[in-house]
Amino acid sequence: MSPEHRDVQLSVFAHRQHGAFTLSQAVSSGYSRATVRRRLETRVWQELAPRVYRVALAGEVDWIERTMAATLSVGGAACRRSALALYGLLGPPAEPEVLVVRQARTTARAPQRSTNCLPPVDITVVDGIPATTPVRTLIDVAGRLAPVVFEDLLDSAIVQRLVNVRRLEARARALWAPRRNGCAVVLSLLETRHPELARAANLWEAKVLRVVRDLGLPEPRVNYRVQVGGKRRYIDLAWPDTKVAVEFDGFVPHSTRRVFDDDRVRQNHLVADRWTVFRVTKTMLDTDPLGTFRPIACAIVER
Repeated sequence: MSPEHRDVQLSVFAHRQHGAFTLSQAVSSGYSRATVRRRLETRVWQELAPRVYRVALAGEVDWIERTMAATLSVGGAACRRSALALYGLLGPPAEPEVLVVRQARTTARAPQRSTNCLPPVDITVVDGIPATTPVRTLIDVAGRLAPVVFEDLLDSAIVQRLVNVRRLEARARALWAPRRNGCAVVLSLLETRHPELARAANLWEAKVLRVVRDLGLPEPRVNYRVQVGGKRRYIDLAWPDTKVAVEFDGFVPHSTRRVFDDDRVRQNHLVADRWTVFRVTKTMLDTDPLGTFRPIACAIVER
């Protein structure tokens, strides 16, 4: 096989794998093991993980490349914080976290976690990288993160439609085991999730729903549609029976003056239609969520 042909063959693997390729892929492309060693010794190639390489002049190695290399090295799937990073729920860990079936565990290879069983239902592919599904990932990290951090992660995953609540509950029950405490954490939190959570547009709406439940308020409607001023409008949080509305300020910046003005027109039409409108900011929720909602609670009860 000509050098040009083997380079093309290897580039096909590298293109699909964020620039990384394995020893077996290099050999199948036509490189001898001696040639592989020479390219590593002369720093033409760079080893990313045991038996996983890339072209050395491809720039600085980022966390995506390290995660890809780690999965290729052990034949596993990105898990825990690495999987959360792939889903955009958390920043990447310092070292890739990879899950493999225990029989395949090789301590000489990349950092990894092991399990007795890793069924296909718990595996997916994210940007070309094998990873545990969002459902399995949440169950795996539930007992390992601070409760307040995990609660926000869970709500974010639901709000972003990464997980379906019923499927998450079913998988947590199916994976239940004495040493897998994440199942119990997930099931406990799902019992307290607000039924409107899946309709929330962002994490802050999800936090508000938790505060509403803590105060014992009636269940609100999320992104509630109304007809005011001759137009169809949406209210972030609404109690239609009492005509109390909550609008969130500062979560999505106003991109134009036209949008800013239209928000004020909408509020005026709501007030004219006898709605009581409260405006809440992220800072108010972060500093004193219960205090922020007490006057709202009073308005709901009084009306």
